[in-house]
Amino acid sequence: MGAVRLGRIGLKWCMSCNVPLVELEKCGKCGSQSQPVEITPPGDYRPAFPHDIARIRKTIDANYGPGTGIAMIPNGHLVVLNKSPAVDIMDEVAMNGIVLGSHIFEPGTGWHFICRIEGARRIAKIATKNWAIIDEGAIPYIRKGASSMAVGIITADPDIRVGGEIIVLSNSREAISTGRARMTGTQMVESERDAAIKSRWYKEVPENEELPGGQTWQDAVRANEKKLEKKRKNSRGHIRITANRFSELPVAVSVSGGKDSLATLLLVLEAGFKPKLIFTDTGLEFPETVANVLRTAEKYGLELIIEDAGDAFWRALEHFGPPAKDFRWCCKTCKLGPMANLIRKNFPNGVLSFIGQRQYESSQRYEKGNVWHNPWVPGQIGASPIQNWPALLVWLYIFQQSGEYNPLYERGLERIGCWLCPATDMGEFEDVEKYSAQNERWQTALKDFAAGKNLPEEWLELGLWRWKKLPKGMADYMEQKGISIALEKDPEASASELSEEENKRLERFSNVSQDAREVRMKALHCVGCGICISLCEFGALEMDGYRVDIDPEKCTGCGQCMHPCAVIDFGPR
Repeated sequence: MGAVRLGRIGLKWCMSCNVPLVELEKCGKCGSQSQPVEITPPGDYRPAFPHDIARIRKTIDANYGPGTGIAMIPNGHLVVLNKSPAVDIMDEVAMNGIVLGSHIFEPGTGWHFICRIEGARRIAKIATKNWAIIDEGAIPYIRKGASSMAVGIITADPDIRVGGEIIVLSNSREAISTGRARMTGTQMVESERDAAIKSRWYKEVPENEELPGGQTWQDAVRANEKKLEKKRKNSRGHIRITANRFSELPVAVSVSGGKDSLATLLLVLEAGFKPKLIFTDTGLEFPETVANVLRTAEKYGLELIIEDAGDAFWRALEHFGPPAKDFRWCCKTCKLGPMANLIRKNFPNGVLSFIGQRQYESSQRYEKGNVWHNPWVPGQIGASPIQNWPALLVWLYIFQQSGEYNPLYERGLERIGCWLCPATDMGEFEDVEKYSAQNERWQTALKDFAAGKNLPEEWLELGLWRWKKLPKGMADYMEQKGISIALEKDPEASASELSEEENKRLERFSNVSQDAREVRMKALHCVGCGICISLCEFGALEMDGYRVDIDPEKCTGCGQCMHPCAVIDFGPR
């Protein structure tokens, strides 16, 4: 999948202090000139916690032999991860001012590590797996990008498999290139023709000096203090200007239990406001997330308003089927719907809500800007004071302020939200499933859906439920693996005979001025998210159990309640 630029890519490194810097030409601690770190867009780099480093080392050991993980990433060094575009997870691993390689997860095959030259150099002498020795005469050609031909392979690990990640070494075990195997290790030695290893990284780079370790993230905070102060000042100014612009509205902070909403809250407090905290419990939250939200409210002495979606997801699942990246009905029914209800009940005249949104997270958030109105949440003006903050800066600010962040970040989760969010990568689901008591119920629902659609096991194994229409990158990946699956098509709206109750509901909605199919969908398939109640200025809508019902005497037929509407906009899957 192609790289997308969503803002400035400013990861740099102080080679004297051996700490990462955010967009700084000089280190704020020692004054040394910084060195840029070449990472892939969008450049939302973040700290690696001990759990992350342990997993990366484990993968390196599995790929290149025992001891290679600690050799590549020794103890006592700060490590930065940069999430890159890929079929699933791909984290570039940077240390000592240079990228060592990429830690990737491929659906169906698991975790792998792709070495860059510096990463290969660190393990060249001790690697016992996935290595090949190349003839000296071939080295100049390989360093210009040529593949390693079988005729030039002197010897190789006999256990190399086609598709494996290989480090190519000279006779003295100097790292020459890294790449992907096109034949087995035995074939590389025996064959006298064809490409054996397709080169990935091959350009000769100066040997990176081994920098001393012992740094902490507080050292990185001190080195970045000038940048932090500038960003804090700008964000405080944005908060005050926005609050003054919407001075008639009360100020709140939308908390989620994640790092971005925590940083946003700390900035709003710095700006001199005592906001109310608003939180929608989607029913799919980790227990640690709910506990973190409660703890945050208590720590700062702030009123916390919670709207609980209850079992809304499981009820709506029967109608919509599994949510997907391109079919996110769950956000509307379990998060935005409850938020609309919360605002209608607690802020009848509207609210200015500061939200931890950042442009580096997605193209949609990049384009939204730092102040917006969401049609799914009537009455809320959303604003983000950290819109252009990269993840590392958010973390450095939290470390600086001793913010009490969600412990799940230290257990391998890169994002905090609904535990079964379709935006979650399959590699992350390995950790997610450990921490959710509802996972068994979810797996059963997925299997039942797959059985009803006659979908093969790969649909579950590769996490293909996360799309209605496969993106090109995933489609290409499946083609490479020889996997062919036709995803389900949207069914036509049912025209079956209606019950007496359904006929009555349809009759009550018949006054609404809208397309007949949309009226039918809303009347018969309502999942009770409640967004339309907040849209109706005549008070003609109310909850009737788990559905919205209409009072025909109050309804003017204006049709304002029809859009946005989850069942109309998404329909059954």
